[in-house]
Amino acid sequence: MAGMTMGLFVVMLLNAMGNIFIAAIIPQILPFFRAAGAVYLFWLAWKIAFPKIYSASKGNADQEKVPGIKDGFTLQFVNPKVILFGFTAMSSFIAPWTDSKLIFLLCGLFLTLNCAVAFALWSLFGDIQGRLFSKQGRVISLVMGALLAWCAFSVSGIASLL
Repeated sequence: MAGMTMGLFVVMLLNAMGNIFIAAIIPQILPFFRAAGAVYLFWLAWKIAFPKIYSASKGNADQEKVPGIKDGFTLQFVNPKVILFGFTAMSSFIAPWTDSKLIFLLCGLFLTLNCAVAFALWSLFGDIQGRLFSKQGRVISLVMGALLAWCAFSVSGIASLL
């Protein structure tokens, strides 16, 4: 989690700098980001609804390597959710009001701290959920996958085309 937080902060700083330079381009590329985000959410919904956790390899869960700081740090640079979140937050809420590098830096720090609290809570409640719903895993997976697919449909803009 420490590595994730450090990586998240670096990604937020890079997003802040990127927003300063591409503020004029965002309106033209936002539909692409929206479509890519919806495709990614549909893929995640599928993976959640139909997990492969019910395979024979479940018995080896205790032997898995625990990710370290370097793993968490590196993950943030290939995590499209973090990159899209940073660009969206910076371009929607900060760039229209200021071009101050200090404000972008402070907002990057603020977003990082908020995300660190959010994924710590996510981890805690995910563990609690895993313990409470371990017997209903298949039903929970299908419901969560369906809800995420609905979210992807909602943000994709497909409904407005229909």
